[in-house]
This record gives sequence, C-alpha cells and structure tokens, in this order.
Amino acid sequence: MKKFKKGDKFLVLILVLASLMVAQGCRRPGAESESSAAAYDPAKDPLVNPPSLFAPPPKDVNQIAADETLYVTLRANPNTLNPLFVSSLYDFMVVDILYSAFFTFGKDMIWRIDEDLVESFQESEDHTEFIVKLKPGLKWHDGQPLTAHDVVFSWRQILDPNVPCSAQKPTVEPINECTALDDYTVKYVQPVPLATRYWNLLFPIIPQHIFAKEKNRYPDLLTGDYYNQQARRPIGNGPYRIVQWQENSRIVLQRWEDYPGKKPYFNQIIFRIIPDDNVALLSFEKQEVDVIDQLSAQKFALETHRDSFKQAGYKAWGVQWSFSYIGWNMDGSNPYFTDRRVRYAMTHALNLPLILQKVTYNLGTVCHGEYHPDSWMFNPQIQLLGYDPEKSKQLLDEAGWQVDPSNGWRYKQINGEKIAFDFTLLMPQESPTSPKIAAIFQEDLKKIGVKMETRRMEWSSFLEKVRKHEFQAEIAGWGTGTDPDTGWNLWRTEEYHQGRNYGGYSNLQVDELFERGRREFDFQKRKKIYQEIQSILYEDQPYIWIYNNPILAVFNKRIQGVQFSPRGIYNFNPSFLGWWVAKGQEKRSAVLP
Repeated sequence: MKKFKKGDKFLVLILVLASLMVAQGCRRPGAESESSAAAYDPAKDPLVNPPSLFAPPPKDVNQIAADETLYVTLRANPNTLNPLFVSSLYDFMVVDILYSAFFTFGKDMIWRIDEDLVESFQESEDHTEFIVKLKPGLKWHDGQPLTAHDVVFSWRQILDPNVPCSAQKPTVEPINECTALDDYTVKYVQPVPLATRYWNLLFPIIPQHIFAKEKNRYPDLLTGDYYNQQARRPIGNGPYRIVQWQENSRIVLQRWEDYPGKKPYFNQIIFRIIPDDNVALLSFEKQEVDVIDQLSAQKFALETHRDSFKQAGYKAWGVQWSFSYIGWNMDGSNPYFTDRRVRYAMTHALNLPLILQKVTYNLGTVCHGEYHPDSWMFNPQIQLLGYDPEKSKQLLDEAGWQVDPSNGWRYKQINGEKIAFDFTLLMPQESPTSPKIAAIFQEDLKKIGVKMETRRMEWSSFLEKVRKHEFQAEIAGWGTGTDPDTGWNLWRTEEYHQGRNYGGYSNLQVDELFERGRREFDFQKRKKIYQEIQSILYEDQPYIWIYNNPILAVFNKRIQGVQFSPRGIYNFNPSFLGWWVAKGQEKRSAVLP
C-alpha cells in the first residue's frame, strides 16, 4: 500500500487473497479441499523452486534469446512514474528500470556504487564529504547529456518545501550541501557523520532540462498538464524507456540500446494491469503473462496443480521482510484509537490463528512487529498479544466503552454525548486478502460489542485518503527498506504533516532513538537501538501487525535467473535485469504499439 523507493521502506500493497469457492461436488477441476489446503507444505511441492528457475545466465550470450518480451502482472495502475513521487510497489516496479541512480544494492541489501555510471567515489576520513565523478557521455533517454547539474537540481527539488515528495525527504535531509564541481563531478556534504551516510546519497536523479521548464508556474513539479505528462511518459536514464501506457491495460517498456551499462536480456517488458487474481492466473495458464508476483495464498496452495498450470510454469516461494497490518488513526480525529487500551483490545480481538489458516493457508507467519525475525534488527524479546476476546472486553470496559444491554453494542459518554463504538476500515479494492481478513475481524468485534464497517476504494483514492489522514482505520502492507532508518518517516512525530506517519503516531522516545540510530556506527549498539524501537512500537500498538507475507510468485517455465531478496523478487539489483530465456524457448517477440 504504501510506498518505498530505492533505499526506502516501501509499501508493498501486499494484501493477497482471492474469492475461492470450494463446495462439495462443485469444485473446480484439480482443486483441493480446504482440509488438504490447510496441510499444504510448499517444501514438498515439486512445482516449487525448481533449480532451473534460479539458473544464472550462460557466459556465452549467444545462448540467450535477445528479442524476447516479458509479460508481468500489476494489480493496479501506478500512481505516477515520476521518481520523486513514487509511493507504492506498482510505481516502483516500473520506475526502478526507467531510472538508474549512481548507487544500488543487491539481494544481500548491501549498498554499492553503480560502476556503469560512476567513474570514482571518494569519502573523507571523517565521513562527512563525498565526491562522485560520473563517467563521461551519460545521457537521458531523449539524448540530452546527464551531468552533475542534474544531480544538484534533483537534490534541491527533493528538499524544496513546495515539492511534496514525502518518501524522499527524510533520506536526503542530512545532506546540507550538494554542488557540481564541474560537469561530471558532484560534491556532497553531510555535516554530521552518520551510519546511514551511503543510503542518503541514493536519491532519484531527474533531468533538469525537463523539470525546470515549468517550475515557476507549478513549483510542486506535480500539478499542471505538463508535469502530469512527465508522470506518464517520463524521460529517464535506465535500461528501459517507456513506449506506451494504456490506463487499466498495459505499460510497455523497450530496452534502451544506448544504456551505458550491461544490457538487460529482454527486449521488452510489458506490465499488464490485472487487479483480479482469477483473471491473472487464467492468463498465466494460457501463457499470456509470464510472472505473477504475490499470488493469493489460496491459489498458490489450491489452484496450481491443474495440468494447464503445470504446462505453463513453476512456483517461487521464499522469505521476504514484509507484513500486513491494520493501522489506527490516532491523531484525535476520531474518539476511539488515541487510547492504547482500545488498541490493545483490538489486537486481542483479532482471530489471528483463524486468519493464518483461512487467509494464508498457513503460508503466512505470525508477525512480531516492525522488523522481520530474519532481519538483523529483530528483537527476539517481543511478547505477542494473542487472540483473547475476554481480555479485549476487559480493556474496553476499562477504557469506558460499556455495553448497552438493550442492543449489545458499546457506547461511551464523551463531552455529554453518547458515542457508539462504530468505526470504518478503509481498504484498497485491488487487495484480494483484505475482505476476508475484515470479515473475520468484523465477526469477532461484533461479539464484543464493537461495530466495524468496511469501505473499499480504488488504489489511488485509498492512498489519497490515508495521506490526508481521512480515515479511522486502514488495512494495508509494508515491505522493507534497505536500512531500518527508512522507518524514520513512518514513525517520527514530525512526519505526520509531510511524511508517511498517516496515523499520527507520536512517542518522543522513538523520535530520539531514530536520531541515535542514524549516528551510531557501532553495529551492536545500533542493533540494540532498533530492537528497542521495535519493542516500543509493539507496546504502543499503532498497528495490529497481522502476519508476515512470504514470496508467493509464479513464473513461466522459460524464465531463468530469478533471485530472492528480503524485498521479494523486485526492487533490488538485478531483479528483472538478471532474468533470461534460453535461445530456442522464445514465445513472444517485441510488440510495438
């Protein structure tokens, strides 16, 4: 749902579900029963993680198909392809290969210089000054030169208060000086030595000759027909350039032959926008699409054993550092969730064991809060709040929400007015898991006297609502950033206004710990800082952390070179750029609009 960028915690609208109907005597051919699905073990599934899926490309490039097209599914249209304003997985999947930064990271999440673009990198002994020399001859997709002046312009725009790029600002703010020493050399200054210093340099670069054009008329770089057009047909510098965007249909990218680095193996990548899992899986079995990222757990467990699926592809299953959650608006705009006892009551009322069984088919795992158990910053001392309706009732009583015997619903006297505990859960309509989670939660809340209504909204409208804090509760998901510091603009008090602290969370101790985490160079001490942040966040319960989502993807059999990272199968280097098809296994040549 929300957002991420290279080096930032991204929202992975990762709420995966599908409407699957299984009835006695009325099953789809090849489908399994719910009882067998509950016992599904991907480790024993012969279609999961075959060695060919991970085969690296051969040294002899003549063995690789050079004119192949890759079809990838997207659940929703991107909101924008302007790298300053990307906010969701859908945005980043496309933008990530339209633009290249001077620094990158691989599946190990380790920062490194992109040697295709950077000739040299120098760091001062006190870790405050950095000099980057670009390779000569770099260009934008329109043929104009990419220079150090583009870097300086981009830095200024990100920090410009008129430019609402909330995902970028916290990372870039520590840089107080960015200057072009000449056309190919950039000097960055971060006056305070920071453990996050390298990640601060990894911000998107936009072409000055494009974005400066209407800056005086539209200082936000966002509004107006001109900037709307740049958001749909951007001029980047990455290994692919955009050819076409048909709303609710497809986005066509073409390999850019002037890219200065290693050329990707696919001539074209076509993103097909398919919100419905049923349609996506049918398209996959017909071999009309090659990749579905987060397939619903039900379909992964139940509907991938048909002959039509086996003929088409394989399944990819692995660990990723992502989670689904229900977030509370605690800014005082509603009478419910500023009270921590109420938030605890909500967590105790969520029947997580049932959700894990019915929604994730036990493929999801219990979430312990902000950091994944496999991450270096995870706090193993977290004590989970379990499903306990009686405890939930007790806490609501203590918080003043009493049951009215006449109707069984809870009310509270607030400023002389009897207020019903009746709130709305906002969810994006593209999310296939949200409705089933909500239905389970709704029933359990009803039993304790709390009424929850639901409202589904198209993704961009959903995102606008949560950005403006116009919600009482929302259900969504986050993926991981490259460093725990990327949680800065999710949890710090100051990030309520222009950041991504949508629920208005405020804890001065957490604010201070994030400050310390940036400045601490000792790894073990830094680790303890983020473990403490995780502990405090879990104690405050600004979210119900529901479950961690595994990688549940499917690939056409001809696709090879896949890698997994904590981010899943996308948004690291090489991701798409390392996938390949052997010569002789081609299916689709370029499809130019």
